[in-house]
Amino acid sequence: MPPCLETKLTLSGETKTYHCELVHYEAGFGILRYVVDREYDIAGFMLAPGDVTIALYWEDRPYTLYMWRRKADNTAYYFNLADQVSLSPQSFVWRDLAVDILVDSRGAQVLDEHELPAGLDPALLARVRSTKALLLRDHSSIIAEANTAIQQYAAPRT
Repeated sequence: MPPCLETKLTLSGETKTYHCELVHYEAGFGILRYVVDREYDIAGFMLAPGDVTIALYWEDRPYTLYMWRRKADNTAYYFNLADQVSLSPQSFVWRDLAVDILVDSRGAQVLDEHELPAGLDPALLARVRSTKALLLRDHSSIIAEANTAIQQYAAPRT
């Protein structure tokens, strides 16, 4: 698969860049693959080196979605509340709005709400709240849609 950079911009102004593989790109939608290179603990969901992230991005949606496939067992889904998503075959750029939703065998958990900066623009805060409500309500149907896209474009491989 060809290389593609994922660039995440944070509300604090920090920029994080990840080297990924481009799985699929079309105008307004794309999928990246990233192999985890170290251990992560995301609210008790453990990722280890070699686990795979399949990440879906839409330019017209207020979130991105990571699907984490662990070598050992089950899968989890991780929604990043986002805006300013811009996709090209070489680069996926998006702004992380701090709040995340983890969906795993324990259900849906809202994470990192405490990371929202004080004095956040009221319109942006309202979008964060409405997107959070949307994802808590509709995450199952979004995950089903994402799994269909993954089956179509990103056949499982480890």
